[in-house]
Amino acid sequence: MEFNLAEFTKGFQEADRNTLTVSSPEDKLMNITDMLALTPDAVAREDVFDSVNDLCLGYGTLEEQLQNQLVYIICTSAVNQAENTQHIVDISEIDLFFQHRKIIEIYGYLLNILLTYIGEEDISACQAVGTKKPSVAAIQKFKNNCKLIEECFNACCAIFKIKLKKLFETTPELDLYVSLFTRPAYSMMESEQRVKVQAVRIHLFTAICLAIKYQGHGSAAQGAIIQNLTYFTHLTGSMAELLQLLATNYDCPQLTEETLQEVSNKQFSANDTNGPKSISQFITRLSELLPDLVLKQMMSIGKLLDNSAHQLRCSVVEACGNIIVNICSKEESLQRHRPQVEKLLDLVQERFADQNPFVRTKAVQGLIKVAELEVKFIPRRQIFTDLAVRSLDDKSSLVRRNAIKLMSKLVMSHPFSTFHGSSLDLKTWKKRLGEARRKLESLTNADVPEDPAQPDMSLSNVSSAEINGADLIKVKLTMKYYEEAIRFIESIEKGAVRASKLLHSRNKNEVLEAMDFFVLADAYDVSKSKVGVKRMLHLVWMKGTNDDGTSITNHLFECYKNLFLTAPHNSTAIEAAAYVAKNLISLTYQTSVSDLASLEKLLSSMYEDEFIDNTVVKILWQIYNNSIGGKGVSKKQRRGAIIILGMISLANHEVTLRYIDSLLNVGFPNKKIDDMILAKYTCIALQRVVPAQKSLQNKDSTFRISKEKEALEKLSNCLVEYTEDPEWYPLAEQALNAVYSIASHPDVTCTDILKKKIKSVFENDEDIVMQTEEEDVSSSNKSSKKESKTIALSQLLFMVGHIAIKTMVLLEKCEAEFKKKKIEEETENAKNKKQNQKEEKDELEMIGGTSEDDFADAVIYIKERELLYGESSLLAKFGPMVKEICSNNVKYDSLILQRSAVLCMEKLMCVSSRYCEENLTLLITLMEKSPDPIIRSNAVLGLGDMAVCFNNLVDENTDYLYRRLNDDNIMVQRTCLMTVTFLILAGQVKVKGQLAMMAKCLENADHGISDMCRLFFTELATKDNAIYNGFIDIFSGLSNDSDLAKDSMKRILRFLIAFIEKEKQQKQLSEKLFIRLNKASTEEEWKDVAFVLQTLPVKSDKVTAALNEGYKMVGVRN
Repeated sequence: MEFNLAEFTKGFQEADRNTLTVSSPEDKLMNITDMLALTPDAVAREDVFDSVNDLCLGYGTLEEQLQNQLVYIICTSAVNQAENTQHIVDISEIDLFFQHRKIIEIYGYLLNILLTYIGEEDISACQAVGTKKPSVAAIQKFKNNCKLIEECFNACCAIFKIKLKKLFETTPELDLYVSLFTRPAYSMMESEQRVKVQAVRIHLFTAICLAIKYQGHGSAAQGAIIQNLTYFTHLTGSMAELLQLLATNYDCPQLTEETLQEVSNKQFSANDTNGPKSISQFITRLSELLPDLVLKQMMSIGKLLDNSAHQLRCSVVEACGNIIVNICSKEESLQRHRPQVEKLLDLVQERFADQNPFVRTKAVQGLIKVAELEVKFIPRRQIFTDLAVRSLDDKSSLVRRNAIKLMSKLVMSHPFSTFHGSSLDLKTWKKRLGEARRKLESLTNADVPEDPAQPDMSLSNVSSAEINGADLIKVKLTMKYYEEAIRFIESIEKGAVRASKLLHSRNKNEVLEAMDFFVLADAYDVSKSKVGVKRMLHLVWMKGTNDDGTSITNHLFECYKNLFLTAPHNSTAIEAAAYVAKNLISLTYQTSVSDLASLEKLLSSMYEDEFIDNTVVKILWQIYNNSIGGKGVSKKQRRGAIIILGMISLANHEVTLRYIDSLLNVGFPNKKIDDMILAKYTCIALQRVVPAQKSLQNKDSTFRISKEKEALEKLSNCLVEYTEDPEWYPLAEQALNAVYSIASHPDVTCTDILKKKIKSVFENDEDIVMQTEEEDVSSSNKSSKKESKTIALSQLLFMVGHIAIKTMVLLEKCEAEFKKKKIEEETENAKNKKQNQKEEKDELEMIGGTSEDDFADAVIYIKERELLYGESSLLAKFGPMVKEICSNNVKYDSLILQRSAVLCMEKLMCVSSRYCEENLTLLITLMEKSPDPIIRSNAVLGLGDMAVCFNNLVDENTDYLYRRLNDDNIMVQRTCLMTVTFLILAGQVKVKGQLAMMAKCLENADHGISDMCRLFFTELATKDNAIYNGFIDIFSGLSNDSDLAKDSMKRILRFLIAFIEKEKQQKQLSEKLFIRLNKASTEEEWKDVAFVLQTLPVKSDKVTAALNEGYKMVGVRN
């Protein structure tokens, strides 16, 4: 039978496969099975070949069972024939070569047909689409398809093991035959589902490797690999695995090297993104699988660092890291390739300055891998640390996050734990260095002989000199060791300070990494870690409604549990509780008001989640009571204990309710209070005795504490008692808060307290003088008397102001409670219309059918007419008094009296709009002209409160408020910025053009003010086009401000323009500014407008032309 492989193959490729059918397939299959089972070379017989060819060509029309049988018989016969042919080739039976070539050509042709049909089968149904899973039938069909592929390529591998070059005389003939199998193999790789099946992938790779190894398929394979990398992104890793299999199992590394060379020289168009991405993934994966081969071609791959595609530069940097890790894994390999490792490290370090953040990230990740190695690279360790610290200031959050990881790895693997443990406490290491220096000085002095002219050359002196020399070298090496350790610790501490600023980043992962770093740094005793640990506290306010907030808050709990709530493993339950209590108390040291507020939120939440057990609470009460095992407890510890207990009682009021006797006896002793701060925090804890939201638990009951009378008496005594301690003021504030929290009738209680205080101030001058003499406050009775009266009066005014505010809050609370009860009653009556109402004479029935509006009007009347103007009102007596004191600051020149009077007047102004209107001018004058920054700050805060209470009165005077942004005192500036920020963002005041004054704060020398202002504009940008609407006014204000440097103005404008993101708004703004550009009367004005037009992303042709022409005089322009 004549058989021409090229003709038959071409005929199959050109045939219309939809028309190819086969008649009596079962009979034909049975016949050829019998024939081929006897001898595989029967396929060369014309009748057998015709039947087999018909069955193969009509494969698509056969039933699945017949398809499986056909594939099986052809594949098994091909394998048997391959073994026969291999034997003939091995024994060099040249006469039989032609016959065997013809037979394997037929089998190759038949297998090519089967592989073509199998490869074209639709397997898309086996892939899940969204949440819809594929059917069982589709999955079974896909598995059967994969099994047939394995059988076919198993036969292919058997054929490729034959030395086909002896059978095929010319290379084109051999290439044609090999392509019968390789072309379907590459085609099947295009299906991602098939490549994911490991068995299929291995069979495909094995066939291609055999073709390359024995059949000269290398050049064609290289082209196919490059093509697959270019067009099929899912094959990047697979192609690397193919080359690894070829290099390791078949000892053919040449193709890998040639492929890398070709890839390195490949050019990509600027619009091509898939090509560079695929090539970069290929190089990265190959560097993991074959690092030695990639190292050989590093010179070629290094060319990609000059490529504009950042993906390619990323792959080179990552490959360097993988190669270094591979070399360092073996000691002998490191010794052999040490110079190459140094060059690779240089390359990675250089990429820290790459313009693309992804490349910089890969550089950082490369050093993270290096830091994890057992090889320490001591000479470069400090360079790695400095690079990590520098990267913490990177613009990209991705780089910063990985830089934190790198710092953590460097700390964990630091090489300075050999002699003194793993601690990195800077003071300790500096102390060690000082001791080493002193020892060096003593050794150096001992080496100098007393008489240099007559050196002693005795044997004992020579040996002593040798010993001293050895000691000298040892001390010098020790000093060098200490100096390197100190330099490393200083870099880490510098990085800790920078990392603490990243705790409030918008990137969740960056925040989590920073938190983990501070937990780690604290474990290694890095002193600056305390900065970050304290700043972490404020993350507790992150809202838990979204995924970001929840994860960070939960992680914060875990961090603080590890830092402060986890005792050593070998401690008993009591020791563990004492350890935790001590740690909790330490959290209260050197804290600001905001720190304590965040700590309160954190600890109350952690107590609710049972992170803190009751044994710790008992230990804290023992510390507060000064009864901890007979040991004396410091004031600082007792204060910390009651602060923590007050915080925990927010979650469970019984924490303080059970120990109310301790609160009253320890916080308010029968004798004079000697610790005002302890008493203040005791008052806060006393407020927590009353459960929060008690009205929700039982609407008809009011919570009362058992020792209300005693508690109120002690609070009254501490308020009335005269003292010159400035800590009395915060104590008095919290004591009054406690009165309004626990008293059944706080207004009655406070009236009694005020009467006692008034009596002590105005009637008992002699007692006060005697008290001041006993305390040696002053040497002169006369001056002492005057000073004591002034202090007592300032305390009285402070109490009056706070009582006025708390009374107003109480009235509003009563109004809210009334409305709530009214709604509940109406709801209950609607449900029980047919039932008789119970006869209860509570407050609601006493006011009969009062409506909500009537009650609200009554509350307003009391605030406006009764509290400050009623004939029987005690507070009404003080309104004129504080006005008199504030108006005559020369006559009443006591600074503390002025501060209390101004504060009292502000609080009274928040109660009544009438009183506010009468004294608003005076308050503004004080805010403008008072020499005391505290009075000015308080006036700013007061005016802000009044803007909320009586917006219509204050709205016209907000300009005075904005002026304080330019105050000479930083505290006043900060207070004003905080106040104005709240008022604007809360919508309490309308911005009328003062945003330029706010924008100037972006360039304030104080970082706290500039950061707060930056946050303000970031929040303002979320409002409806707020920055766009006010930009022209801001620009005008900044441009006309002669005190503002032009560079500062440009930085401010650049920052604000970044918030105008909508293209439409950018165009409209450009149009408005273009009109102003043409009307500019001075060159300076023209340059300012031109700068904004250049900074805007959108530029029209006319704007560009005007900018290119430059400034023209108005006359020339006209």
